[in-house]
Amino acid sequence: MAGPPVGRRIFLKVLGSAAPAAAAACAPAPVERIIPYVVPPDDVVPGVDAWYATVCGECPAGCGMLVRTRDGRAVKVEGNPEHPVNRGALCIRGQAALQGLYNPDRFRGPQRRRRVNGAAGRGALEPLGWPDAQRLLVERLRAARAGGEPGRIAVVTPLMTGAIDRLVGRWAAALGARRLRHEPFAHEALRAASRAAFGIDAVPRYDFARPDLIVSFGADFLETWLSPVEHGRAFAEGRRRPGARRTRLVQFEPRRSLTGAQADEWLAIEPGTEGLVAAAMVHVIVAERRVLLPAAEAGAAGRIFEQVRAHAPEQVTGRTGVPAAAIRALARRFADPAAGPGRTLAVGGGVAASGAAAAATLTMLHLLNHVAGNTGVTVAFDAGHAGDDGDAGAAGGDAADAGRPAPGAWNGAGTYRELLELTVAMRAGAIDLLLLHDVNPVHGLPVGGDFAAALAGVPTVVSTAACPDETAAHADLVLPAHTPLEAWGDAETGGGVRGLRQPALRPLFDTRHLGDVLLDAGRALGGAVAAALPPEGDFAALLRAEWRAVQARQAEADGNAGGGFETFWADARRRGGVWEPAPGAAAALDPAVLEAPLDLEPDRAGRPFALVAYPSLHLYDGRGANRAWLQEVPDPLLKTAWSSGAELAPETARALGAEDGQLLHVESDHGAVDATLVINPQLRPGVVAIPLGQGHTDYGRYATGRGVNAARLLDPRPAAAGGGVRWLGARVDVTPRAVRRLVPRLQTTFDQDGRGIARAATLDELAAGEPLDEAEAPFSLYPDHAHPRHRWGMAIDLDACTGCNACVAACYAENNVPVLGAGPLRRGRTMAWLRIERFVEDGPAGPDNRFVPMLCQHCDHAPCETVCPTYATYHTAEGLNAQVYNRCVGTRYCANNCPYKVRRFNWSAPETPEPLHLQHNPDVTTRGAGVMEKCTFCVQRIRAGQDRAQDEGRAPRDGEIVPACAQTCPAQAIVFGDLNDPASRVSRLAADRRAYHVFGSLNTRPAVTYLRKVLRA
Repeated sequence: MAGPPVGRRIFLKVLGSAAPAAAAACAPAPVERIIPYVVPPDDVVPGVDAWYATVCGECPAGCGMLVRTRDGRAVKVEGNPEHPVNRGALCIRGQAALQGLYNPDRFRGPQRRRRVNGAAGRGALEPLGWPDAQRLLVERLRAARAGGEPGRIAVVTPLMTGAIDRLVGRWAAALGARRLRHEPFAHEALRAASRAAFGIDAVPRYDFARPDLIVSFGADFLETWLSPVEHGRAFAEGRRRPGARRTRLVQFEPRRSLTGAQADEWLAIEPGTEGLVAAAMVHVIVAERRVLLPAAEAGAAGRIFEQVRAHAPEQVTGRTGVPAAAIRALARRFADPAAGPGRTLAVGGGVAASGAAAAATLTMLHLLNHVAGNTGVTVAFDAGHAGDDGDAGAAGGDAADAGRPAPGAWNGAGTYRELLELTVAMRAGAIDLLLLHDVNPVHGLPVGGDFAAALAGVPTVVSTAACPDETAAHADLVLPAHTPLEAWGDAETGGGVRGLRQPALRPLFDTRHLGDVLLDAGRALGGAVAAALPPEGDFAALLRAEWRAVQARQAEADGNAGGGFETFWADARRRGGVWEPAPGAAAALDPAVLEAPLDLEPDRAGRPFALVAYPSLHLYDGRGANRAWLQEVPDPLLKTAWSSGAELAPETARALGAEDGQLLHVESDHGAVDATLVINPQLRPGVVAIPLGQGHTDYGRYATGRGVNAARLLDPRPAAAGGGVRWLGARVDVTPRAVRRLVPRLQTTFDQDGRGIARAATLDELAAGEPLDEAEAPFSLYPDHAHPRHRWGMAIDLDACTGCNACVAACYAENNVPVLGAGPLRRGRTMAWLRIERFVEDGPAGPDNRFVPMLCQHCDHAPCETVCPTYATYHTAEGLNAQVYNRCVGTRYCANNCPYKVRRFNWSAPETPEPLHLQHNPDVTTRGAGVMEKCTFCVQRIRAGQDRAQDEGRAPRDGEIVPACAQTCPAQAIVFGDLNDPASRVSRLAADRRAYHVFGSLNTRPAVTYLRKVLRA
């Protein structure tokens, strides 16, 4: 007799429970190799994390980093909370450092290139053992020195500091070689301005926490300018001050940057006219006797006025597009005698604003800060600077310098003009051997094509790059170096900060430290070269010797207190370095700066459109383009991924008859590219904006053939003053083509449609004390969940969030979130558990940008839980909306029923090429095709924190458990904790007057509370 029919829900439930068992029974048993710990390392306990302090190597800022390792492999990087530069935070590029280590396209060992037909052509690379590779290097070095003429060898490295920089300098000097520290974004104009204004060849240090008013002239200090993590945290501190003391930001730039999106007032300026606005502000300050000069320089006010006499606000309005009344009001706020000196700050010199007049513009900014009393307060110089000891790019300083306080990181950089001189020498046959370490001028510079052609005239090109790139493609000999996570080193970033880099794991491939390559080669050459180097020991020993000098100087300063070098060395490795107060340098105005007028006018002649080439938040100058996370995470402003396009204002596109997604032919006097049109409403009309960093031709599977290289459109000549690249100033023609080539975009509309997702409140509304919202409905159709011990929750401050995407990358790294690639993203698919949504509202001072980190809300009445036929998603006793992957059968009912759209479905099995699989967090399951996944509040971290507290016989402390997103946030916009604890920080924030729930009217009762953005009026 037949029983009652089986319902669809029951059938799916049974199927979901039986599927894993059936799959396990049918799948063949994998072959595994068991390797016991016969003699286990002292610092490795199987299954237990080991953390190593080091220094991030993704840019010269030198942030402190902690590397989490498990069983000998690195699985996560985080900011070092003890390091004074970043204080525990890390940017998106720092989070992706792990993918530089596990890059599947890395060189596995030394290689040499077989030349075809002599020097006329080049063959393929072939493997070579290290003994043969070192022997070949020594032979080529000896041959290059055979003529006795100095300068036939050249060494080009990135901007380095510390022991490795001094070693390269001594090695190059002993060989009679040219030495160049090449950094594409070297801020040459800022150093030239400091020389002109104060006679100090240095990049200043800026205090973003102290000022009540910050005026930025194109400096993207929250993205790529100098030290963005350090600046972002300081800026957030200033924003948290109550009432009128809250830091106000005014941004001048033609294209609204991520920094400009945080501005209280954004002015779309004519490109290259920033200096004219600054001069007009100085004009107002001096003319109205608001000058706050030091007493010793009070008599200079009249001469300063003569410098800006021709730049009254009414005279520059037509050239800049900024109303004269706005300039006058801003100048009066900037220099307020009643507030006193040092309460404001003017910054400039961002890459996108660096044109032919950049040095003059930044000199004017120094004058602006000086007349407002900011020099020595919010603008300061270190007492010591790299290069002060007379190393003209070759000597690199003396080993005895290791004991002195660290100089500024940027002050030793070479100039673009020096690279051009090297290019000319290469083309003329004056260079016999060129050693290139971790630099890629063929791709990243306007002169890239000329540099590539010049490489063909160099008999021997040696590259120590860790992975292939456009410059290494021309190398005859490849000697791959360790990545920063595998290497010893240190970083001297200024302000008395000296970071220590130590390897977090054994080298992944057959690579060597650059220092060891140079030491072995120098000793083999013998003579004066060997005499200039330590007679024995590797680079790690040399580093220890230098740090002995640091310890000796500190012991002398402390009266020989301490426990000796070994104690000092162990403590430095644990902390990630040493830091101590460093004296500042007095900065008095150089009278010569007032003798000749500054040329602040941009070049408007030529083609009709101005090109703005701006550095990528994710890819920097292009060095991050071969990392899948940086390609996959969408740009926070335009939401583009895996490519780049040419941005036009809507009115400019209409005038050209072009539509979004249409291909544009962009041509300058120096080159041409075909780029997809991306409409950007927050762009000045008549401007074409293209990000730098894409357009690679030979940089691995994730970078090659994506987007366009904007550097090919730029003027290859160096700027007259400072010798820097003219990143701004090219004029272009734009011609629409009858072709569409869409750029993947994950958000194409930025209107909330009245849904109240990203809310704001003015200072006046907050001061009034009235309720900001109607109370949410207290009733529910569902029974309340009991949370007897904990209810985990999160508070996200929209006023602090800058949209920098660091939290998104941290989530990818911590939770093994798969990367899809451009194709699925173009169809609107993504696997990100956490996304940054951007919305634009009409604000009191123009468009108001609001960034909303959106993740699973862990609702107490979760709509997803009631519709899952297999109970794969359920509610835990601690308030988490859990996901059981092996129950999920992929109906996607939960995603359809989620109003926040934060659940992700695996349409296909993720592809992880070897050795990228080594980056996977062993505490988090990797998901397969047909499974739904989403944010878990990093439940593995919650459990680890609870286990640690239980072992110590106590309850978890507030702030002890921190998800990956909250841990890395430079602005500390994300707070996690126990909502059951009324004293916890998250509970206090949830009760704040700015607090609200997204879609609270749906009565889902989320565990994520948002705090409104604060507006001035």
